[in-house]
Amino acid sequence: MTQKIKKTSFWILLMLLMTAVLVACKPSEPVEPTLDANVIFTQAAETVAAQLTRTALSLPSATNTAQPSPTMTATIELPTIAPTSDSTSTTPNSTVVSGSTPNPNKMAFVTDVTIPDGQVIPPGSKFVKTWRIKNTGTTTWTANYKVRLWAGNSFGAPSSFLLGQEVKPNSEVDISIEFTAPSQSGEYIASWILSDVQEANFGTTFFVNFVVGVPASPTATQAEPTATVEPSPTP
Repeated sequence: MTQKIKKTSFWILLMLLMTAVLVACKPSEPVEPTLDANVIFTQAAETVAAQLTRTALSLPSATNTAQPSPTMTATIELPTIAPTSDSTSTTPNSTVVSGSTPNPNKMAFVTDVTIPDGQVIPPGSKFVKTWRIKNTGTTTWTANYKVRLWAGNSFGAPSSFLLGQEVKPNSEVDISIEFTAPSQSGEYIASWILSDVQEANFGTTFFVNFVVGVPASPTATQAEPTATVEPSPTP
């Protein structure tokens, strides 16, 4: 009986020992590490940055296109010619247009009554130039219409004065101005024009053209001397 108990205890002890060995040899379960939130955020940011970098490298680079510079257009304004006492007319008896609306007044140059073009006038002397002009329009010129200097020098005359008389359509009128010739020799010219009561010029210009100098004196004709015949001596 005792022998049987001993065998049973031996086997129980052996089984406990083997169980202990097996438990000791069993691998321990891995302990999960504690995750840090900052590390996770940093790794996620690096992943996003790397992805954006790969996307940017895959896209074609933008090419800067030079924009054309704006072109500036120069506007040239034509000067307005105004009558002055120092300018000289180069196109006498030319047609004058005043404003955008046609002037109903019309006139035409007829003839020079006195002082033809190129007349020689002594230096400093006074002379009267007379023009004949015609009303070719449908309006009547009143006495308040003016004769005005258009270009050139007034040569001692007023640069503007009243017409002083009424001129009906299809009628002619003589206009006279007294001038004083300059003291310096040379050729001179000045243009004049008519204007209505609104001081709007109309018609063609009429001009005076003269030369300051000494008129050539006529050449004196000398009679040829008559030969005197000496009488022959009487023997």
